Amino acid sequence: MRWQTVIVPLMYLAGWAVSAGVLAALLLIIRLLKYGSPLPPHTPAATDYGLLRSVSMVGDLAFAREVRERLRTNGVRATLATGPDGMVRILVFADELDHARRLINS
Repeated sequence: MRWQTVIVPLMYLAGWAVSAGVLAALLLIIRLLKYGSPLPPHTPAATDYGLLRSVSMVGDLAFAREVRERLRTNGVRATLATGPDGMVRILVFADELDHARRLINS
């Protein structure tokens, strides 16, 4: 008889706690469906190169390596990155972008 005085109120409180948890989960799901994710959208990694800027895009890796070497021999720090579209991007630092464009166009 004594255990009933302890167990029954605990079961009653557990039922309320479970109900509150289910209600909170439903409210969160409804909020996500109505307004979308509260997190900021993720920028695609294909366009984000940090401090580097794309000076040119080519379809041939061998040609991109030649352009990179031309830039390097003229003192421009350059690297290559292949995007999801298969194009090879020649990347340089932003402060060297104009000089790199002049070298490529000449």
